[in-house]
Amino acid sequence: MKRALYLLLLPLLLLAAAPAWAQQQAQYSQYMNNNYLLNPGATGVEDYIDVKASYRTQWTGLEGAPKTYYASASSSLGKWRSTSKRTIRDRQRPFHAIGGLLYNDVTGPTSRTGAYVSYAYNLVLTPKIRLALGLSAGMQQFSVDGEQLHFFDPTTRAASAASRVLDGSVGVWLYSPDFYFGASSAQILGNRLNFSYGPNSVDAGAPGNSLRRHYFATAGVRLPIDNDWSLVPSVLVKAVNPAPLSVDLNVKLKYQDLLWFGASWRAFDSVVGMVGLSYEQLTVGYSYDAGISGLTGYHGGSHEILLGLRLKKKAQVVCTNKFW
Repeated sequence: MKRALYLLLLPLLLLAAAPAWAQQQAQYSQYMNNNYLLNPGATGVEDYIDVKASYRTQWTGLEGAPKTYYASASSSLGKWRSTSKRTIRDRQRPFHAIGGLLYNDVTGPTSRTGAYVSYAYNLVLTPKIRLALGLSAGMQQFSVDGEQLHFFDPTTRAASAASRVLDGSVGVWLYSPDFYFGASSAQILGNRLNFSYGPNSVDAGAPGNSLRRHYFATAGVRLPIDNDWSLVPSVLVKAVNPAPLSVDLNVKLKYQDLLWFGASWRAFDSVVGMVGLSYEQLTVGYSYDAGISGLTGYHGGSHEILLGLRLKKKAQVVCTNKFW
């Protein structure tokens, strides 16, 4: 019985201690198309209600490989940002924004589910530069499905376990029509995970672990080539103790508000190819990660699909996405 309990708890403890070699946070390749994922300061920075959903399957062909789903929505409050006739006072006016995020990240018998709401206050620094301060609050649930655990002894059965904790993140977002910079921290509460198993047994014999604080810094710049084409290089730095620093280098080639192509290099892990299409309010993006780590020979890469809706807040020709 002790051995069964140990085997049950092992995936949970490995998941909780994941920063020893990786992040606890889910991996995304198209985060630059939805910076709200990593930074609550990016809540509602567009002139429309921004709705996005994504599905990612990582390391295809590898049993128990991660699969991630999310849906997000954010918007500024007030209609004046969507009007064509803005006064100078309107352009200098700060505004509030709200958003929400739901996600589910599954790896083998373990899963992590989260739900968050966010708020951001957007300030004017210059006629073209704004600074947003954001925070999010919600809940995470870590769980393991005992039915998916198989033991050498076929008569051994494992119970399921789960732990729910409050969670939050903070972020700042500096942006203009030509550049952006953001810094954020996730899982700032660092709450302890307590796993329950067995009848009338709460955290019995299980040391538990804590959510590790994650830190993100990202920046990008728009470089116009001509009236139709622009280049958008960007970088993302991720840090969580005691894992090594992670760096992503990205570049997107964008044609008007219609079509874009992109590529990324995730240091010592993978190279990524991306493509996307926007038609009126609909956006579709696809990315493929080709691994370059020691795990490469055991899987067929990673796929990620992104769907977006740009919902108009007031009658206008189209909700344009001039930068991202």
